[in-house]
Amino acid sequence: MDPLTAVTAGRAAAGRRFAFYLAVQLTSVMVPGLVAATCAALLLLRARHPHHLGRSVENAVQTLHGPFVILVDVSWLAAAYVIGYVGRELAFRLLAAAELAAPRRPATPGALRAELEAVYGTAALHRCLDAHPLLGHLLDAAGSTVSPAESLRRPGGALRAGNAYEAFNYAKSWLRTHSPQLAPDANEAEINVLLSTLLPLALGTWTVVALAPLGLPLATATVLAAAAVAALVFAQVLRLRRIECWEALRNLLEDHEMRLAAGRLPALPDPALPAQAAGAEAGGGQPGGTA
Repeated sequence: MDPLTAVTAGRAAAGRRFAFYLAVQLTSVMVPGLVAATCAALLLLRARHPHHLGRSVENAVQTLHGPFVILVDVSWLAAAYVIGYVGRELAFRLLAAAELAAPRRPATPGALRAELEAVYGTAALHRCLDAHPLLGHLLDAAGSTVSPAESLRRPGGALRAGNAYEAFNYAKSWLRTHSPQLAPDANEAEINVLLSTLLPLALGTWTVVALAPLGLPLATATVLAAAAVAALVFAQVLRLRRIECWEALRNLLEDHEMRLAAGRLPALPDPALPAQAAGAEAGGGQPGGTA
């Protein structure tokens, strides 16, 4: 690859990555933060004006005018971003605790290598690892534990440092750079979005129970329904976490095999050649024209 093509490809990959980051921040931080901040504001107004909530909201809106509106809007967006970010981080901490309590542990490097070999065969796996020796080292390494002092290696969210994580990160980074259509970005985005719904779900349920005259039976049913939704979200995220790691390694191996297959395929005929041959026959097939 010539330097100019490499620079252009690098800029395109960086642009895709930045667009993906903005989309994740918008859907998993900003929007849930706005919902959570609105629910929290309603609960605070309810606590201060328990009998005149509608009038207090109307008075608060009427007092906003002029440059003060811009200041309030900016502060509201900033508070929503902070609340959404903190809420997502707390959800990731809960996810980490749930993974420790889950009956199925995260896959080890040896288990990932054995599963890839069982699905794709020893020959295909060896061809891929020969092209990616670092990945082969990570999947062959036995140790995956991290001491508390190794804080620089600790990834964010609910991820745990170790050889399995490093192998997953290598595969994901390669695919994002060289085969973005095979990168597991959809799973990563879905995990972030699902976890970010927990705080708005909790505050929204609290707001509905506090403000709506539901009565004890309906209020209890609302809380139970919200708890069931939260449990379903956690179960789905646990499943997606296992799928995300597997799909990154699987797609890397398939990307390598598809590149080899593309190199072995015969060249396709030029579609313009048949048309040129037909034109030559129509103008006379023999040199020197007609008799």
